Amino acid sequence: MSAAHLPLGEQVPATAYLTALARARATADPGGVLRDPYADRFARLCPDSIARVTRHTAGTSVVIARTLAVDRLLSELLSAESWDVCVNLGAGFDARTHRLDWPGSCRVVEIDCAAVLDLKDRLLPVTTAPVPVERVRCDLREPAALARLLQPRTTGRRTLFVAEGLLAYLTAGQVRALSGAAGEAAGAGSAWICDVLSPVSARTLTVAAHAAGTALTMHGLTDLAAFEAAGWHCERLELLPTARPPTRPTGAGGQLPDGVLQLRRVAS
Repeated sequence: MSAAHLPLGEQVPATAYLTALARARATADPGGVLRDPYADRFARLCPDSIARVTRHTAGTSVVIARTLAVDRLLSELLSAESWDVCVNLGAGFDARTHRLDWPGSCRVVEIDCAAVLDLKDRLLPVTTAPVPVERVRCDLREPAALARLLQPRTTGRRTLFVAEGLLAYLTAGQVRALSGAAGEAAGAGSAWICDVLSPVSARTLTVAAHAAGTALTMHGLTDLAAFEAAGWHCERLELLPTARPPTRPTGAGGQLPDGVLQLRRVAS
């Protein structure tokens, strides 16, 4: 069945479509630097009510900058260190398993809700990826369920986490719980690449989403406390276009800007 004839799936989060739409637009731009030939398969299914969210914000440019930053940090970690498994939390319609170079020793586990992964299975089957991929259905707002799913897949294995476009839709308490579940399942030495928003940016994007008729509520983080409580510490910070330089980027009392973090979990 072609993408044009697939049902939209009302349970697919708007965020999955918005990210695919931004990547598809960037790929279609001859002067753009991002090339994701798979994004359009999902972007063409984006309802207009969701697409309107980006019309009066800098959302597309920020998503592209975020995607490129995650690509760069992920590629550097994959080439510099040996990893057994990469866990993509809130994988959405991400196609990095198909468009990036992966070491043969590292398998990928993609975790998201059933509606997203069911559609992804139809448009981007795991059998077409050059790396072993497992897709696991889970509500990431339920840390206990996530921990149960992670433990047999990550315990005793060098684990690299990725979470792009996820944490801004979780409260600080939910981020703390997710950080704890990931850290306990993987242990010391694990790494995590994720993006965060400041409270100001989160409020701006929430207002834009509501004005477009989409009930998206975004959350910002003022500091790294939600990560540090679970033993995650910041190694690198890449600012996104909307960000201002932080006062103390790695301290729990610092002003966290919009950016992409590379975290490492240390022994407790």
